[in-house]
Amino acid sequence: MEFDWRHIIYPIGFLANFLFAIRFIYQWFYSEAKQKSIVNSGFWKISLLGNFVMMVHTMIQLQFGVCVIQAWNGVISWRNLNLMKDTSKQAKLPTVLFFFLFASGVVIMSFLIQSWVFFDGEFIWARTPTFLGKQDDLPLAWHLVGIAGVILFASRFWVQWWRSEMHQKSHVGRTFWWISLIGATISAIYFIRLHDIVNCVGPTLGLIPYIRNLMLINKHRSKKAMVKS
Repeated sequence: MEFDWRHIIYPIGFLANFLFAIRFIYQWFYSEAKQKSIVNSGFWKISLLGNFVMMVHTMIQLQFGVCVIQAWNGVISWRNLNLMKDTSKQAKLPTVLFFFLFASGVVIMSFLIQSWVFFDGEFIWARTPTFLGKQDDLPLAWHLVGIAGVILFASRFWVQWWRSEMHQKSHVGRTFWWISLIGATISAIYFIRLHDIVNCVGPTLGLIPYIRNLMLINKHRSKKAMVKS
């Protein structure tokens, strides 16, 4: 096996996925204490830190698509924290869109610089994320289903962000948890089959909090219905 210095710092990805798992476990315990599904500022602060660490990890490991998604999700985490402030202190939508473009530019420039420095100008955008086992013999159908799961899993924050912009406050509803549960299940199966330990940690550890939040939401709705009746 050819030595690659990126293998040595590959475990950085574990830290990011650990933070992603911790945010949901923290949110789950907080919600259990309140007996209601609640996403507070602590969740988004941990998310922002995890987004940054994962962005650095995928930047180093040359996973362009995941790196861009983490950069965008970092902006969404910041925006949710911003929407929890007083209305007068909230950034306008054009400012948020500017941050999306700025984050994209940072990622693109980092990959271009690496291509010039390490690969004689060749732009590497989808380097195999792990050196554990063979992955090239997977059928195309596996990759298509897996990518669909990853996109669905990532889209939950986009749906949540757009709904929050419509409400002008940080809002996490049942749709977010359903997308999380379905996307995580597909992603976990795909990454396990791919032998990608780093990327299967987050989706797997989040399954119980996703299910429990849906249960708490349904329980809260049932109580409200009984009060009205």
